[in-house]
Amino acid sequence: MISIAFANVAGGRLVGPDGYLGADRTADFGRALAGLRADVLIVTELDTRSDQLERLGAAAMPGRELSFARQEFSDSHIPGVERLGVGIVSTYRLTELERIELPDPPIDFRHWRTGEPMDPHPKGFVVARTEAGVDIVGGQVCPIHMFRSAEGVEYSYRDGVGHAYGVEMAEYLKAELAARGVRRGVVAGDLNMPDPREFFGERLGLVDAFGDPPPATTPDGRSIDRLFSTRDLVTRETQVVQLPGADHHLIVCRLTHQPPDAPTTGRAQDLARPPARPASARGGLSR
Repeated sequence: MISIAFANVAGGRLVGPDGYLGADRTADFGRALAGLRADVLIVTELDTRSDQLERLGAAAMPGRELSFARQEFSDSHIPGVERLGVGIVSTYRLTELERIELPDPPIDFRHWRTGEPMDPHPKGFVVARTEAGVDIVGGQVCPIHMFRSAEGVEYSYRDGVGHAYGVEMAEYLKAELAARGVRRGVVAGDLNMPDPREFFGERLGLVDAFGDPPPATTPDGRSIDRLFSTRDLVTRETQVVQLPGADHHLIVCRLTHQPPDAPTTGRAQDLARPPARPASARGGLSR
């Protein structure tokens, strides 16, 4: 059995009535993670220009030898944080780290409140293989609901150009995972979709760790922080843990291997095809 935790840490910032607070509260996130008994921690909105991943790992997995992987993806929208990315910290040695950059949606990137043009803040995933035989895929999908068209129209993954992009993104990610030989693993992250199961379950053929209805993973009631697995893994003891002041809850679950003759709990398929690993897709790895 392997325990996976996921946290979107907003650069270590909590949220007040007027937005993100300036103080680094990474220690608060670490204390919340400490009781989850995770073997692997996936982090989005990581402050990649600091030792934040090391601090979170030390708090979540005290006294254990850790392996780290991180990738930087975008400028930060969070005060006091220069750049944001994705990190993985594991008690299992991580190997064959690769980076998947998602294409930007073909939309107008205008601020949801002011209408001012914005940077798209590129998103993506980090892929790492563990010595436990489980691939870890962690990342973030573009929050198109935070943008408006030039005419002030809100975007959504439910319909229109947003839904079309969601389909394109899912097919792109499916091909990228297959090219890297992802055969047994988990895909977790801040998926920023009203119904992540449509894209990551139905289109990628993965199994949702949550039942119906999926629990809220943000204080405003959305269920966007999610974990999916390949069909040969079974998720157990899935928990959502609230941290007061954080704009995302924490998720943890236990994974076990499914017996070969056991029925799956959702539509799934093998993502593997003969691997093609372009050198330009590789990222850095540290231990």
